[in-house]
Parts: sequence; structure tokens; C-alpha cells
Amino acid sequence: FLTRSKVMPHDIEAPLPELLRAAARQYPQHPAVITGEQALVFADLDAMSDRVAAGLAAKGVTKGDRVGLYCPNCAEFAVAYTGILKAGAVVVPVNLLYSPSEVAFMLQDAEAKCLIYHGAFHGLADCLRKSAPSLQRFVAIDDQADPDSWVSLLNNSEPLPAPQFDSREDVAVILYTSGTTGQPKGAMLTHRNLAANTASVRLALDWRAGEDVVLLVLPMFHAFAATVGMLTPLLCGCAFVPLARFEPDAVAKTIVAAKATIFLGVPSMYSVLLRLKD
Repeated sequence: FLTRSKVMPHDIEAPLPELLRAAARQYPQHPAVITGEQALVFADLDAMSDRVAAGLAAKGVTKGDRVGLYCPNCAEFAVAYTGILKAGAVVVPVNLLYSPSEVAFMLQDAEAKCLIYHGAFHGLADCLRKSAPSLQRFVAIDDQADPDSWVSLLNNSEPLPAPQFDSREDVAVILYTSGTTGQPKGAMLTHRNLAANTASVRLALDWRAGEDVVLLVLPMFHAFAATVGMLTPLLCGCAFVPLARFEPDAVAKTIVAAKATIFLGVPSMYSVLLRLKD
């Protein structure tokens, strides 16, 4: 991807929270996450993820702790993901297609201390209280009555943690394999891994800050979508549009409505899109 005429667009030795904050300072009013007719700008995403980080720290999450993230494609996924990183913790995205026993194994194997989950998964979260004993905290994204809810994270006034990072050694994300020949295994990605990945994507595709918009329908718990579709735009001043499921007509309409310039897909998606009416 790299030639001598090109320079890395950001410091790949810097930890992800530092890179995220730098993007927010450089592009404060650029849209970061677009959902429907609403756009979350970089300055607001930065502030919200700071509050999530402070709230997690107040709940006992410290540097190196694993935090499960069980959520479909949405703005909250990005806020939670970046907030976990700012707390110094490690994001463990949960595959939405996993069975309850697979989710329990994965979170227990990662020794996850906390789980942030979407309200659609209340039932499974209740099961995990017994089947994944490492989990000490459960944060429901849509439950406003629970003192451990998402709303309480966003409304807290606790001090922001300031963990010290070693980008080459500190793990940022643990992604689990499909486990086709046995139990899923966690692949540990450092801050430098992801900083280098996103820098390479940005150079290869020459994304334009404030102009390019990524339509993201691939699942954000997956490596491709999280790294290319979410982290890369968030580090280079571009926006992404999360869609929770692949519905061809909705995808086509969203491309037009959001003025999306980049679509990330797999061959089967393109095959279906080709069959849409003009």
C-alpha cells in the first residue's frame, strides 16, 4: 500500500484514544455517525465517549479489563467502543449470531468484567449472569430505570481516567474466531495493530475528510467492519452510516439519502444489489 511518496496519515505509535481525540480536535463539526436524518459530530462523539469512559472507571473498570460489547450496528456501538478504549479497557465484540452457550464461553474465556448490551438482548444477558461468572457489571443501552444503564454512563460527572498506554504491547480489542475446528479463540489486537491498519486503509483508498461517507451494513463486531468501516473514518474525519441489517432496498435508499460515497460489502451482497430495479 505504501510508496515513498506517501506519508502515514497518523502516528501509528500513538494509542487509539489519543488518535480519536486528535481527530475530534481537527474535525469537531464534521459528521462522524449518521443515523436517519441525525448526525453525531466528532466533538459530540468525543464528549460522549469520554463520559462512557468515566462511567466505566467509576464502576470499577480499570486498565486492561475486558468489556464485552453485544450490540447491532448503531451509533451507540461506536460510542461504547471508543469509550471502552478511553477507559484503558479492552473491547470484546460479541458475534450476534452466536448461541447463548457460545457467548458465555467467549466472555468467560476473555475474562470479561463488564458487558454493554443492546436492549434486544435482555434475555440473553439475564442468562449470562449465571453462565459467565466473570461478568460483574451489566450495562443495558436502552434501560433508563437501571442505575447501571447506558443513560447513567452518559450522564455521569465522574473524573475522566487517564491510563498510560504502551501502543505496541497494550491490547485494544480481542476478536474471536469462528471456532470451525474447535472452540473460538481470541485474537489480541494492540493499539498499534489497529492504528497501522487504519492508516494503511486511508492511504490505499485516499479518503477525504468531511466528504467521504461510508455505508456500513457489515456487522460491526467483525474485523472488516470495525476497522475499515468504523475506526478508519473516525480517525480521518469521515462519517459512517450504520445499518443493522442488509435489506437491499433500504441499502439503496440510504446510499441516496446519506450521500454515501463508500460501500463495504461481500460478493453475495453485490449479487443481490445488481438485481434491484434501476
